[in-house]
Amino acid sequence: MNDDLSGLPAELRYPEQTRRVHPTNAFIRFEKEETEQSIPRRFEQQVSRYPDRPAVMTRNNQLSYAALNKVANRVARALLAQRGEKAESIALLLEHDASMIAAILGVLKAGKVYVPLDPSFPYARNAYILEDSRAGLILTNNANHSLAQSLNENGHYLVNIDEIGATLSDEDVNSSISADNLANIIYTSGSTGQPKGVVQNHRNLLHVAMRYTNGLQISAEDRLTLLQSYSVAGSVSNMLGALLNGASLFPYNVKEAGLIELADLLIEEEITVYHSVPTVFRQFANTLTGREEFPELRLIRLGGEPVHPEDVHLYKKYFPSDSIFVNSYGASEAASVLRYCVDKDTEISDAMVPVGYPLGDVEILLLDDEGAAVGLDQVGEIAIKSRYISPGYWRRPKLTRAAFMTDPQVEGERIFRTGDLGYVQPDGCLVVTGRNDFRVK
Repeated sequence: MNDDLSGLPAELRYPEQTRRVHPTNAFIRFEKEETEQSIPRRFEQQVSRYPDRPAVMTRNNQLSYAALNKVANRVARALLAQRGEKAESIALLLEHDASMIAAILGVLKAGKVYVPLDPSFPYARNAYILEDSRAGLILTNNANHSLAQSLNENGHYLVNIDEIGATLSDEDVNSSISADNLANIIYTSGSTGQPKGVVQNHRNLLHVAMRYTNGLQISAEDRLTLLQSYSVAGSVSNMLGALLNGASLFPYNVKEAGLIELADLLIEEEITVYHSVPTVFRQFANTLTGREEFPELRLIRLGGEPVHPEDVHLYKKYFPSDSIFVNSYGASEAASVLRYCVDKDTEISDAMVPVGYPLGDVEILLLDDEGAAVGLDQVGEIAIKSRYISPGYWRRPKLTRAAFMTDPQVEGERIFRTGDLGYVQPDGCLVVTGRNDFRVK
């Protein structure tokens, strides 16, 4: 992981340095020029390189890279046959299993935009997303077909992935997809109002995979969990981090299988990279007895919620001495943009665990209410400056203009105001203190 502080503006670069921890793992570097293509193209390169390596492994399905690619190609051809080549959003209503991965890749191979729904989420939320995204078709399977039909009040086309016949070719689809093409629309939680659809293009998502790969040194030998719902932005880095590097992905439905069996998964499948929100990690760690051993686990990565010193204590108590604990910070609009790594010798003296240092091609600004940079040692609103943040919110131009600003000084750079508050420590490390919404003015 890069140790320079060039991601911070000049006035926030401090000379004082503290002890830094970073992964040391053999891997193939994800080069920046590789973000100037489509996600399917990068995936197909891994298929060519690692055809027989496990790609997606679940209780119900075990697919190699070659097998996953063939299923995705058939899905793409079924979509093209039904809807043609026009770019449009496709709603995916599938359970937390390999079928969703194949569906996502198939939608992208067809040059379309995937909009993930979650069968376990409230009916009203799925109905709203389906309507707001203006999806041209619902891609589902036998297990979710009745729910898809009940959601289908406006008569969308329905395609059942389980009924896509072997008569369709499983060869790669030669679609012309640029890095600028939209790739997905993932909706926010809606905790502060109606859910907003956050749009991302292929370039941005490849850049997410690049930051993930190079920062945590993901290789084809890695085996990654996928615990988060496909319908939340946090799932994307794991999915692409694995499948765009020849690694193996292990989707696991925590709601159905529970936390006790999660330890068995980590041990039996020799998982190397664990990722979840802190709440799930906390609950999982509290099921452990201390007798479990996870010899292959090298990274415990948390994100999406504040990480507390208690979480670091649980990591030190239950997980391997040579593993690294990773606190990530980001937003659906920009993915993970800061990272803080901890080992067994790291001491956490504050009430909150820092969120760390900016990743490549990202600059962090701290702003006051008027949008001016705050002084040193002052709390300000965290803003993310990069050319790799979301183009905006789906069909919400006013909200987009309010949250995203064009940088007048650097062409192509944009600034997203997160609504989070934070301050910078003497070595340039960022600490989040809360939300701007709750600040007393």
